[in-house]
Amino acid sequence: MKYGLLIILTLTTIFQSIGQDLEYIVFTTQQIDEPPTKEGRPLYTIEFKRQVNGNFVASTYLENSKKRKLADTITIDKELADKVKQWTESNKSSFNQIDLGLNTKSLKSRTSDYKLNFEIPDDLIVRIDSFQFCQTYKMTQTISTGGEIIAVTLIYKSEKKDEFAFDSNDIGTGDLKLRDYILCYTLLKDRIPKEIRNHDFFTPDKLADILLYYQKTVECEGYYYKEYTDKNPKLTAKEKRTMTGWDFVKYMGQRSNK
Repeated sequence: MKYGLLIILTLTTIFQSIGQDLEYIVFTTQQIDEPPTKEGRPLYTIEFKRQVNGNFVASTYLENSKKRKLADTITIDKELADKVKQWTESNKSSFNQIDLGLNTKSLKSRTSDYKLNFEIPDDLIVRIDSFQFCQTYKMTQTISTGGEIIAVTLIYKSEKKDEFAFDSNDIGTGDLKLRDYILCYTLLKDRIPKEIRNHDFFTPDKLADILLYYQKTVECEGYYYKEYTDKNPKLTAKEKRTMTGWDFVKYMGQRSNK
């Protein structure tokens, strides 16, 4: 099994709490052992420990069981943990460009590889519910041999753990948990050192690729939203632009019942 050399993960889709009892933020990654190698693929682990001031700090990492010193100490600010705590407590399911720390200009310069049917809106809003719904309509699946597993684990004083797993095949199989990625990205953006494999998993470039995949995926919603507005000609231009009263999942349910 490709997960055999990783810590067994109990997957959750929501952070339960990121309060003062959070003690460690752990990033783990390992290349899938396909085809199998004699000694297996190395397991990389970096552990950020909470300090008295509330920040999380790492100065070493593990390659299998061997501890190695980082060239520079890395810090995850307390404010980032507090932000994710606020988002989870409010069950936040949509994220704007300020939340994600980007602008659409960088996305628009990379659209050629994704063959989008609609232009990326200037006021892009990432809606998790729409994405998860559209992902089930994915027409094709691609699975590559090998790849990597990435895990993020939150460990509390009570020894409770929240664990999140990402597979390099998630996009190809339509299994990407976008909300989990955004929350982990917010904590770990550019904080995985180059000494560790897959250090670029939580970087702006990777986020941009994922958001373009998001945009391509939710284009199915754009098609049905146009159908909805055509059926409701009394909607004002502002109502159409802000999608006032639009509920994609509800509309699709009503549409399938006709």
